[in-house]
Amino acid sequence: DGTALALHRFGAGGAPVLMLVDVGFGRSLAEPLARYLAERGRTVYVAELRGQGAAASGFSLRAMLHLDLPAVARAIGEPVDLIAHGYVGTLGLAAAGRELPVRRVVALNVPVEVEPPTALQRWFLGDGGRFSTLAASPAGAARFTQLFAPGSEVDGGVVRAGTRDLSPALAAELLTWLDAGDLPLDDGTSVRSRLRGFNHPTLSFLALADGWAPPESCTPLRDWAAAPVRQVLFSRFTHGDDFSHVSLLRGRRAPRFVFAPIEAFLR
Repeated sequence: DGTALALHRFGAGGAPVLMLVDVGFGRSLAEPLARYLAERGRTVYVAELRGQGAAASGFSLRAMLHLDLPAVARAIGEPVDLIAHGYVGTLGLAAAGRELPVRRVVALNVPVEVEPPTALQRWFLGDGGRFSTLAASPAGAARFTQLFAPGSEVDGGVVRAGTRDLSPALAAELLTWLDAGDLPLDDGTSVRSRLRGFNHPTLSFLALADGWAPPESCTPLRDWAAAPVRQVLFSRFTHGDDFSHVSLLRGRRAPRFVFAPIEAFLR
C-alpha cells in the first residue's frame, strides 16, 4: 500500500530466520539474538513493520498481518523459522502458513488467550502508547520497568532508547483487542480462530515477570496447537532471573538461557 518497511539481515548462510519484536520496539531489541544466530551460521532477518524502528508510521495491527508480513515473505523468498515476540509475535503466529510461510516457531511471551489490560497498560495505551513519556523522567522510567522489565538484569536506558511511540490509532486498536480478547481480521477470520488451528512445532519461552504480556496468556498455545509445543517457564530459583518482556532478548543471562536453547531448537 506504499508503506515503507525495514528488513535487516544478519549473516548469510543456512535456512533463514525471521524475527518479529513487539509494538514500539525494533532492531535494537532483536540485534543481540540476531547476531548470536548469525555467528552460528544462520541468515537472520529482523523485520520492522509499520510503526517500528525505521519503518513508516503505523496505523493498524491488521495491516501488519495482511500487508506487511506478505511483503516481508516476498522479500525473503522462502519459508522461514519464525522467532516471535509479544503481540506482534501473536500476529506472526496467526499469519503462519497463510500470509507467512513458516517451518518452526520460537515464541517469546506471545499471548494467545489475550487478557484484559492491567491498570498500567490501560493508562499507557489510553495515553496513545507514547514510549517517549517513559524515557522523559524517573517516574516514566519506573513505569517502563514495571511494564517491560520488572526485577530483570537489563539496561533499561539502552532498551528505552530503541523504542518508538505508537500511533494513537494503533494504541487504541491494541487496547480494544485486550478488552475484547480477540482481534477480528479483514478476511473474516480472527486472531483467536486462526490460533486454534496452529500447526507448527514450537519452542515457547514464558517470562514469569512480564508485566506486558503475562505468561498465563501465553500458555494455552500448548493446548490449542495441533503440533508439539514445548514450553520453558523461567524462575529466579532455577535460572537466577524470572525474565521479563525485554530481558528475554536484552538480559545479561539471555545468551545462556534463551539464545542457546533457541539455536539448538532451530538446528
